Amino acid sequence: MLGCLPSCGPAVSEAWEAWEPPGARSQSLVQGTDAPGDGAAVALVARRTRCGGEVPVLLCSGALIAPDVVLTAAHCLAVFGEGGPYEVFLGPTLLPEPGPGGRFVRVTRAVVHPDHVPATHTWDAALLRLAVPVTDIPPFRLPGGGDVPVAPGDTVRAVGYGDTKDAAQPAGQRRQGTLQVTGVTASAFQAGPAPSMTCVGDSGGPVLGGPPGNEVLQGLTVSGDVACRTEAVQLRADALGDFLRPFLEEA
Repeated sequence: MLGCLPSCGPAVSEAWEAWEPPGARSQSLVQGTDAPGDGAAVALVARRTRCGGEVPVLLCSGALIAPDVVLTAAHCLAVFGEGGPYEVFLGPTLLPEPGPGGRFVRVTRAVVHPDHVPATHTWDAALLRLAVPVTDIPPFRLPGGGDVPVAPGDTVRAVGYGDTKDAAQPAGQRRQGTLQVTGVTASAFQAGPAPSMTCVGDSGGPVLGGPPGNEVLQGLTVSGDVACRTEAVQLRADALGDFLRPFLEEA
């Protein structure tokens, strides 16, 4: 049964149903597979006007990094802004309709990285505070001092709810796929297909590295090529400490 808050929020115009965040075509996973074990990967949606019978509007993906905090891409908030009506969805199937076991949690606060530059996706990160902590799903592990930074040649695993470029596998399903890191800067890294590639709707989704059972959140998807075939760009999680820390430490 779907969990639902008593009040879902204000109406969302039909115009948003076909909306894509700016830069989205330059970011579910193409050549990916289902991701049943990645419960901390969430979908960011426009808040529904009622708790049943309404098709959710998928905006982006996101990563649960604390029981009540989700990390996503800043450009995912471009239309509604920081004060917009948002929910996150936890569960493997959001579309065409939310599947069994899924639930929505209302977002009470959103904060965009102060140095975000929309035109270049520089510091393309945002934090969301949830109305109710998620206590039954472990958050993704953030990089620590003992973790090796991402490097060219590394294989990373992306998770998201976006486009697959396959009519038989529509967007709105939580999927995963592997990419290979091709370049690294102080704040971001690029990756190519190995064999998967992120696409529309995967923005803000987690990109993980490390051995199974001890994966770390290496970054989040922020952009890529228009055809979702050759390159994805990820913002490095280990470069976001000064942005994450105050929000995570808030009571």
